[in-house]
Amino acid sequence: MGITFSTDDLLLVLEEAIDRARADAPITSVWKGRVDRLGRVGIKTYVAALGAALLAKATDPRVDVLTQDAAAGARGYSLRTVAELMAERNLGRFHMGATGRNPMNNRPFLGGPPRIDEFEKISRKARPAYEAYRDCLIELNRLSSDQAKTALVAWLRVRMDAQAAEVEERRRALNLTTTLGPATLIDAAERFVREDPEGGRRAQAFVAAALDCAFDDVVLQPINDPRPGDVQVRRGGAVVWIVEVKQLPVAERTAFDLAAAARAMGVHLALLVVIADRHPPLERERIRRQSLRDQQVMVHVAESVGELLGTIAMFSTTSLEQIVERLPGRYAERMREHEVSTRGRQRWAEVIAARRS
Repeated sequence: MGITFSTDDLLLVLEEAIDRARADAPITSVWKGRVDRLGRVGIKTYVAALGAALLAKATDPRVDVLTQDAAAGARGYSLRTVAELMAERNLGRFHMGATGRNPMNNRPFLGGPPRIDEFEKISRKARPAYEAYRDCLIELNRLSSDQAKTALVAWLRVRMDAQAAEVEERRRALNLTTTLGPATLIDAAERFVREDPEGGRRAQAFVAAALDCAFDDVVLQPINDPRPGDVQVRRGGAVVWIVEVKQLPVAERTAFDLAAAARAMGVHLALLVVIADRHPPLERERIRRQSLRDQQVMVHVAESVGELLGTIAMFSTTSLEQIVERLPGRYAERMREHEVSTRGRQRWAEVIAARRS
């Protein structure tokens, strides 16, 4: 049946560890080094997963932290449940690594086997992070409850520092402004998004940033999130607009699939954004008619940065000039959130500075 935690027990251990992490007491350099290294490797889901494993072991030393599901055996537990509790009770005090309410909603955890040491579908890019994480779990399984609490304090101290750095970086990003006119900024943004898609991250972050300029509640889904819509616009907590973003040529079927996904969510407005070289223009009127007839969903298509910004201006009360004014900083912040490379984020700042001069 595995091990089930009470929320009260987990929170008691977590809050005590937070108090210790905030104090000036020394922390274990071994675990600080392990957490630092895992953070530098760059696959943020493993950072959150390690924090949850540390909390689980500190709460109940019987746990086998090489499991992620209670179905793994008598010492198995739900890693997802512990991680989601930490994310919910974080309250901006520490940086989980993976952001959002569901830190484990990423591969290889999502749909993976109940044991972490049986993971097989690991990309080459993620292999170093996975191996570092697995090594940490092997060491963690050897610890007592008190030793695991000490290791958890080290994880929290490192992640509190990461949170402080994140806040400062976000402040600097949001302060990026421009006096460029719409035409100049649109041209600069189009070139920047296309020159290196970074696996679609640049365009997805750009779409979220553009929507940020006009709407109050915009959700940018993690890069490998299986849920429909790379970006969602919400009102009163409900999704009212889902957006699919592509940086490769697509056919009409992509738009029809988006309409079906929107209908399944009870959403009646969808936007397909395609910013890709060698993409043949889609037959928009046919897409609109068929999506309305078959799914009762209005699907709009934007195939350039200019079309995207124009569409957002039309669907909101925000002028194009206001969007352009806010966009550089919003985009810098969304790129940071969406893990666009440091080189890419620096490149955006250079593009804005060069155009300004």
